[in-house]
Amino acid sequence: MIKLILGIIAFIFVYGLINYLIGKRIYKSISNRININSKLFIIIFALLSSSFILYELIKNYVPTLINKILYFIGSYYLAFLFYIILLFIISFIIYRIFKNKNLNLDLYFYSILLSLILVCIGTYFSHSISIKNYDIKIDKALKNDVNIVLVSDIHLGEVIENNRLNTLVEKINSLNGDMVLIAGDLVDSDLTPVKEKDMLDSLKDIKSKYGTYLSLGNHDFYTGEADELENMLSKVNVNVLRDEITLINDSFYLIGRDDATVKRYNGERDSLNVIKSSIDNFNSDKPVIVIDHNPQYLDESISNNIDLQVSGHTHKGQLSPINLITDKLFDIDYGLGKFQNTSVVVTSGFGTWGPPIRIGSSSEIVMIKLHN
Repeated sequence: MIKLILGIIAFIFVYGLINYLIGKRIYKSISNRININSKLFIIIFALLSSSFILYELIKNYVPTLINKILYFIGSYYLAFLFYIILLFIISFIIYRIFKNKNLNLDLYFYSILLSLILVCIGTYFSHSISIKNYDIKIDKALKNDVNIVLVSDIHLGEVIENNRLNTLVEKINSLNGDMVLIAGDLVDSDLTPVKEKDMLDSLKDIKSKYGTYLSLGNHDFYTGEADELENMLSKVNVNVLRDEITLINDSFYLIGRDDATVKRYNGERDSLNVIKSSIDNFNSDKPVIVIDHNPQYLDESISNNIDLQVSGHTHKGQLSPINLITDKLFDIDYGLGKFQNTSVVVTSGFGTWGPPIRIGSSSEIVMIKLHN
C-alpha cells in the first residue's frame, strides 16, 4: 500500500512538472503574439492538464455527465500533450543545432499549432471507417467458403456510445458475413456507462449465418465485472467464448480465449490443448480458428497448428509514431501474417483508447474470406 501511495505521488509530481514546463513554454510563445491574461491562462491550463487525473479520482462519486466532460477534455488534452512534447523536443534539438545561426522563428509556437492540427486530423480519422479485406487459403477442408467479419477494440464507454455502436452494426450487416467475431475490448474499462445507456442492446441486431462470437480483452477484465458482462452479452445473442471451443456447421472449430489479463483477477487461462480436449471427438482434420485479443501469444497457436488466429489490442499504435514501438513489440502488430501453417490477422480496431484520435491508422472493420 505504501509503495502504491509513493508511486501515485511520484507520478503526480512528474506529470505536474512536465505540465508546468510545457505550460510555461506555451504561455511564452502565445503571449509574444497575443496579449493574454496570465492568471486566466494558468487557470484554464491547470483545468485542462488535470482533467483526466480528476476523472480517474472522482469517476465513482459524481454524475455521468461530469465524468463524460472530464474524460472528453482530459483525453483530448493527453493527445495534445503527447504531440506537443514530441514537437517541443524536436524544436529544442533544432535550436541547439543552429544555435549560432540566429533563427528568427518561434518553432515552439508552430509546434503548438501543429499539435492542434494533428488533434483535429486525428479526430477525423478516428471516425472514418475503413473496410479491410483479406483472402486466406487454408490446407484443411471446408464445406464451404467462410466470410468472417472481424471487429475489435470497440471501447464502449464515456466517449464511444450508442450512436457509434449503431453505425458499427449497420456496417457489419452491410457486409453479409457468415460469422461475426469480436476480438476483445468491447468495453473501455468501466461497465457503468454501458449499463446506464443500455449500450449493448443494438448488438442483438447483428445478422449472420452462424452468429456472433466474442472473447474478452484486457479492458473487459479491467471493469472488474467480466462475469456480469458475459451475462449481459448472452441476452443480446452474443456468444462469449471463455477458453471454450465450439463446432460451427460441422465444418470448423472456433476457440475463444480469455485475455492473459484474467490472471490479475485470480483466473486462469487454459492452454489450447486443454480447450481442444474439452470437446468430444475433436477432429484434427477440421480447421481451427482462434480469437485471442492480444497477438503476443502466437507461439501456442503455431505449435498447435491453428489455421487462423484473429486479434486486436495494438490499435496499430493509434497515435503515430507509437506504431514504431508496437511494430517492435509484436511479431505482427497489424495486418495479415503467416507463421508456418498459421495465418494471423491483427486489426487496428474500431474504437479508440484514451484520446478519440487516430494518426497513422484508421478505425476499421475486417472482412476475411476463408477458403480451401
